[in-house]
Amino acid sequence: MKRMTVILALLMMPTSYALNLEGINGVYILAIDGKEVKNSFFSQQENDLNKGEHQIVVRYSNQFNNDQIVESRPAIFTIDLQQDTQISVKNINTQRQAEKRIKTGFAWQIISSNKQYQIKNSAFLKGEGFMPYNDIEKLIVTYNQKNGIVLADAGSKQAVVAKRSNATVKSNVATKSTLISLYQNASKDEKRTFRLWLLEQDMK
Repeated sequence: MKRMTVILALLMMPTSYALNLEGINGVYILAIDGKEVKNSFFSQQENDLNKGEHQIVVRYSNQFNNDQIVESRPAIFTIDLQQDTQISVKNINTQRQAEKRIKTGFAWQIISSNKQYQIKNSAFLKGEGFMPYNDIEKLIVTYNQKNGIVLADAGSKQAVVAKRSNATVKSNVATKSTLISLYQNASKDEKRTFRLWLLEQDMK
């Protein structure tokens, strides 16, 4: 009974405010939680997300004085979003510095109002052919399958990244975030039915 009461309390929690995630200083966010983000070279789409873990794909891209565009491969990693956050790189002011960093690797700067840290040695998506990164979502699926990563609630504003143990996911393990997300995405009738069911379980 206590367990069901706790679950009900979690489900009835109010929706958290959306947080903004953006790339700056030549960093472009290409995908969030397995879904492509539509950007142009001159502007980036605003990304409003809920608190929690999100799988991010980013790329460094910048145009220098000779009009040559220097781009990195898409990097993929996970961040725990708790505040409005920016993703940046440090000390890249010239084309030579950018090209060197592409060879040696980027330290992605994760910046929020009360926290700043680096992500080093991030994994990269691997594409083939003339336009190797044209289908970024397909590359993410391939990467996640290869590395045993499951995106819970992929496609919603909040996604918990879970890693399989021995290539198996225990489907009966429900996290707080997953429960809240399922409840928020349910219809009014589904919410009402589920609340009644929980109350009936408590009364048994």
